[in-house]
Amino acid sequence: MEVTINSLNHEGKGIARIDNKIVFIPNALPGEKIKIKIIKSHKNFDEGLIEKYIETSPDRQTPICPYYGECGGCDIMHMNYTKQVEFKIEKVKNILKKFSNIDIEPIVIKSDKELRYRNKITLHYKNNKLGYMKAKTNEIIEINSCPLVMDYINKEINKLTNSKTDIIIRENTNGQIISSIENNKMIENINEYKFQIDTKSFFQVNNYICSKIFEIVEQNIETNTTCLDLYSGVGTLSIVASKNAKFVYSIEINEHSHKNALENLKLNKIKNIKFILGDVSKEIKKIKEKINIIITDPPRKGMDKSTIDIIKELSPDKLIYISCNPMTLARDINLLNNYELTKIYTLDMFPNTHHVECACILNKKELKTF
Repeated sequence: MEVTINSLNHEGKGIARIDNKIVFIPNALPGEKIKIKIIKSHKNFDEGLIEKYIETSPDRQTPICPYYGECGGCDIMHMNYTKQVEFKIEKVKNILKKFSNIDIEPIVIKSDKELRYRNKITLHYKNNKLGYMKAKTNEIIEINSCPLVMDYINKEINKLTNSKTDIIIRENTNGQIISSIENNKMIENINEYKFQIDTKSFFQVNNYICSKIFEIVEQNIETNTTCLDLYSGVGTLSIVASKNAKFVYSIEINEHSHKNALENLKLNKIKNIKFILGDVSKEIKKIKEKINIIITDPPRKGMDKSTIDIIKELSPDKLIYISCNPMTLARDINLLNNYELTKIYTLDMFPNTHHVECACILNKKELKTF
């Protein structure tokens, strides 16, 4: 069947219609005419694959990765970088408008690199193969290099041909490498801060965008305030907030990350943070002090309703919400109905993928008096 692509969905797949039924097609761009075959049919939509390009978009580029289309990592490398950023901006705007009825123009922060930006990868081992997962399968595609990862990680990949286990590899800004085989640690320097991390630690994969998030947080912490940092990981945003804040409470459920956070406290010679080990939804109920600012950086599933209810009870003046999922962000903003989204940054943490990071500033709404 021959179709014309009208637009993109939130995963960057092309959208066409056949007999008034939507078809989602990967590796297709708006305006392109293509010949497709239907590979899966559902009640409300179909999935298609391209058999032939008839007319291509001027926004198309040739992916430099030999595994593109097989590997489950990159999915929009066929778009030029300008188009990728535009797609992510429109995606965030559309989701906020559709699900939160918010019209807002994001502040855009591009990655400084389209390639070689990732500081961490996981290689999976299965059936005597080591590599990435193929898209939508449990099969392994063996790789010799990945254009998204930093240089020394790629050199390390070529040394691991005889490995018989899953491997995580990290590289820091100084080119130091650690892997889950040795289970060692390293220091990462971002802006003026130092962090001890290992392969089990959560740390943002794009150092440049990480530094920009730090700047956004720092700029939005007023002096003499008491802050609460939720889902705090190895303590990065707590440590950044502590520069201006009077005191920071910090909650993280993962014991390994909590231990890293305590080390990072010593490493940065900071004394005005209390790291709390436990479930955010339970530990937040124990906070009795007046909280002026809450920082939250939840997983993709967002915050649970009980945590949001406690946030509303604590009634801070400001929320700084870091999100890697605009859908759950929009849902949570709706539930935080006594706060107004005053500023949103779209940060391109993950070039060549459909994923986007957001940093939001929400201020408490003023009570109207009559």
